[in-house]
Amino acid sequence: MLALKNRATAAFVAVAVLALAASRANGGSSASSSEPSVLFAGGITKYSTLASAELFEPNHGRSGSFVATGRMKTARVDHTATRLNSGQVLIAGGASKMFPAGTIFRSAELYNPSKGRFSDTGGMLAARTGHTATLLADGRVLIAGGSDGTTSLSSAELYDPASAKFSATGAMTIPRQECTATLLANGEVLIAGGITVESDGNDNVQDTAEIYDLSAGSFSSTGTMTSARTGPTATLLPDGQVLITGGIDNDDTVLDTAELYDPATGLFSQAGQMTTSRYGHLAAALGDGDVLVAGGIDNAGDSLASAEVFVAKSGSFVAIAPMSRDRFLVGATVLSSSEILIAGGYTQCPSSQISFCARPVKSALIFDHQSNVFRSIKSMRSPRGSFASATLSGGAH
Repeated sequence: MLALKNRATAAFVAVAVLALAASRANGGSSASSSEPSVLFAGGITKYSTLASAELFEPNHGRSGSFVATGRMKTARVDHTATRLNSGQVLIAGGASKMFPAGTIFRSAELYNPSKGRFSDTGGMLAARTGHTATLLADGRVLIAGGSDGTTSLSSAELYDPASAKFSATGAMTIPRQECTATLLANGEVLIAGGITVESDGNDNVQDTAEIYDLSAGSFSSTGTMTSARTGPTATLLPDGQVLITGGIDNDDTVLDTAELYDPATGLFSQAGQMTTSRYGHLAAALGDGDVLVAGGIDNAGDSLASAEVFVAKSGSFVAIAPMSRDRFLVGATVLSSSEILIAGGYTQCPSSQISFCARPVKSALIFDHQSNVFRSIKSMRSPRGSFASATLSGGAH
């Protein structure tokens, strides 16, 4: 079991929501060959850190199923997974365990879907966990920020698949971890929010944001958010704006507010209010411009099963039927324009003497936007929390 005792501890785990990622489940009686497979790698199961990985295969069974694949070279938690243009997946950084913080890794590895195997690739310049990883327009991967286990990092680096090496790029304007990173339509990357942890243990939740310009290889400040947030979600909308929801502020308040970033103006503006406060929740874009928001932890410290949809046309949040159980720090992968795969994560322990107790789960759901209903599918092979995931190409592997 995992205990979350304070904001700094909770923020350390929150990257799971950001790095976790996308998967989609089949809403009909059979799956199309174009539906993507999804890799889930590493994470925590009960008391140990995992090196194992598994795939969600949409063509297995009526609603898809999870199958085993090769093991990572290193058991990792709080790492990132990024699908490259070649179809391989870059696994980078992370830690050997969550609490107390274990060894922080600079190592990286590649997953080859055609062989179902992981292999070592060049190491990062800095050991980091809680960082972001973003595939850029030129095929390289931007690795930014995170923690070295003691303090937040401002450094950034680029992974080049052609050379299988990492190289330095410009540093962020401030150190930050548990921030969001969103590739914009113009090829720039928006870095927003997060928390800055200093060597003396003091921390500051950020309302600042910055832009990475690939052509210049540098970061520059952009507009200030309407609220400081660590562990929020950031979702790119069809109109090019970015929806940012929830998170925790400097008063340790879990937020129910949302905001929009407009790349045309470089400014943030308020974007309505969620039906409840959420941290460690999921947010996933749907084909019509709406965004599913579900689960997380509210300001009372309760784990949530509730769900809502941000309706793009009205700019408002509307409650929908809840998930079958509470869950947070969960992976959400877009499978199609109307279906989202939700797998793993944590549920709140039924009873505990600890102030907050989290238990990894292996259950999985598919959200169907046509009916706005969640339905259960076959579970993952292992309970898995704080893992990393990446969408692969369509079809079985």
